[in-house]
Parts: sequence; C-alpha cells; structure tokens
Amino acid sequence: MRCSRLYIDSPLFVGEELVLPKESAHYLLNVLRLRLGAVVILFNGQGGEYLANLVAITKKSARLQVQDYNPVDRESNRQISLVQAISRPEHMDYTIQKAVELGVQGIVPIITERSAPLGKAKIHKREQHWRKIIISACEQSGRNRLPRLFQVQSLTAWLAEARQGICLVLSPTGKNTLPKVITNLNENQALTVLIGAEGGLSDSEIEQAKQAGYLDIRLGPRILRTETAAVTVLAICQGMVGDFQI
Repeated sequence: MRCSRLYIDSPLFVGEELVLPKESAHYLLNVLRLRLGAVVILFNGQGGEYLANLVAITKKSARLQVQDYNPVDRESNRQISLVQAISRPEHMDYTIQKAVELGVQGIVPIITERSAPLGKAKIHKREQHWRKIIISACEQSGRNRLPRLFQVQSLTAWLAEARQGICLVLSPTGKNTLPKVITNLNENQALTVLIGAEGGLSDSEIEQAKQAGYLDIRLGPRILRTETAAVTVLAICQGMVGDFQI
C-alpha cells in the first residue's frame, strides 16, 4: 500500500515528535482516515523525505514521530522553467499542477495583453493558492523539493531579466521545431518555455520575446489550448532531454 505524503514547512529530525497543523491533521484523520501506527512520509522541501508513525490522535489533532530519513532525489536532471501567461483560474491551476508533476523547477506567472486584469489583492490571493497547488502536486508526485514560484510580473519585466540556457516561445507561426532546437542542448543547459494565455501571445509580444533571445517554436498544424500546450511542450522536453524513460 502506498504511504501518504505530507509537506511540513519546518525542519525535520529523526526521533522528534511533532504535532501536525490543523489542516494536515484533518486531512490525515478525516480524509485519509488513518489510524494509530500508520506510516506517513514527510518532506520539507529541502531534499529527501522522512518516515514517520502516527503515535497519538484526537478528534482534531495528530502527533507523528519521525523514524527514519531517506535521501532519495526525484528531481529532473534538466532545469526547466515555465513562463506562463496568467489564464483563467481553472486553466492556470491545471497548468501549474501538471508542470510540477512534469518536473519544472521554476514557474513564472506573467501578465500579458490577453491576461485577465488583476489587482494587487487578487494577485496575492492567487499566488497563495498556486503555492498550495504546488505543494499538493509535490505530495502526489513524490517530489521532495518545491519548484520556485516567482512573483507575478509583466512580460516586459521578465524579458528584461538576463536569460540562461535556451529560451523558447510558442507561436503558431514559429520558424523552429521543438525537437530540432532541444536536441542541441548541452548536458547541463537550462531550458525556459514561454506560453501565452487564452488567445496566445500577441504578434508584438512574440516579437518582443524574440528580440530578447527567445526562439519561436511551432508545435504543429493545430492550435492547442494554453493548458494543453504547456503539458505537451514539457512532456516532449522531458522525453527528449530530461528524465523520462521512453
């Protein structure tokens, strides 16, 4: 039986006992219905994971004792960052969840011409929500390090940053193909992928990205939804130059 995995935002040590936060205790006791003695895997985002036993429970609390440490590393050998234009909430949530499962190490939410307008309060709320999705996806997928979630910023601000490795922008009229570009990557070369929101990036934004050193990529004859495009590109990259075994 697969052990449940739980993210703990604090240092962990073999032999210590810890009382879970209310939300985590509710999840273990009322959603998963774990009982005394159950084994749980803990991780804190610093690498590796810990085996722990459920040693005490009440209706609303749970206490675990950390038994062992496993230095296992499930991070991709390829540093991939997703620069994703903010799309509709359900599409953005899906994209972030799948990007984490596919092994990205950085997620950059950007505001583009076709992104829905967001005020500061709403941006802060959505950033907190996206962090929860990242944590949940790491719990599910076995990752022990949290991908970095960058602050929301404009496309112009992001493109002004110094770029590393190969940078790609999806375009329905792109002149390059993904396999041809990424097969030329060096072993340790990073990869950054820029994808628009619903309706894609405007022609001027694609040109702006190209001026910043991005290669325009065309996937094929069909136009993919923004969340489909992200999953497709990341899966191809992991299959060709990442850690997918195909």
